[in-house]
Amino acid sequence: MRAGAPLRHARDCALAAFRTLFSPLIAEAATLRALLPRAEFDLSPAAVASWPGWGGEECPCCGDFTGEGASLTPALCPACTGTKPPFSARSLFPYEGPAGEAIRAIKYGRRTVPAGAMADRLRNDGILGRWAALFPGDFRPVVVPVPILPFKYLRRGFNLPSLLGDALARIAGWRCDLSLLERVSEKEPQAGLHGAERRRNVESAFRTARRRRELPADVVLVDDVFTSGATAVACANALKRGGTRNIVVLTVARAVLSRDRAPENR
Repeated sequence: MRAGAPLRHARDCALAAFRTLFSPLIAEAATLRALLPRAEFDLSPAAVASWPGWGGEECPCCGDFTGEGASLTPALCPACTGTKPPFSARSLFPYEGPAGEAIRAIKYGRRTVPAGAMADRLRNDGILGRWAALFPGDFRPVVVPVPILPFKYLRRGFNLPSLLGDALARIAGWRCDLSLLERVSEKEPQAGLHGAERRRNVESAFRTARRRRELPADVVLVDDVFTSGATAVACANALKRGGTRNIVVLTVARAVLSRDRAPENR
């Protein structure tokens, strides 16, 4: 063997091991870096109150933003025409512009969370406004936030859906159960995944707390962003296995995907 060959072989093996171990982390860091917001972004209650909500057509089932113009008789989106999800869902804002920047600032920039102001918009603009048909006067749901894994909580110091859900429950006069759902796995971050990848990534990722023998019949599931619906479906399936009958998913924002999403990619 030529002089220096063992050293080169050891170096190549070390580099290969480094790439295997750290490439996923480097890729995640690059994804998160692309999501970082402007440092000076305004998150005051007055700013939240000024964000333009979605004023166009939305699917009456999953709430997908399906068209720019409002309609008195909105049609089902292509995905719900095929298979309806195990919930009804609604979102206030497109995940772009002020609302999109705000959520990225909160989640990835560790900015102050205007949970109360966001919850006010969900209640006043949505529950008491354009989504009132989903919330009749005798509807007394339990608010359940979408959970995150413990290491993400430790890294961020909070779970945005929990803060939103708690604030919404207080102003709506409902009960909030922060520990009803548990997240038990995540193969990789949902950010950057698409369609079927997102669905596979959260399969069996959620369960109801083992000590709960009886689940509420009606649940409002709260999350920050609705993208493909994979997370909401996984959470809803876990709740329905435990006996929950009616689920309404509320999110602050929603990715606008209808123009290029196939029905099978829910």
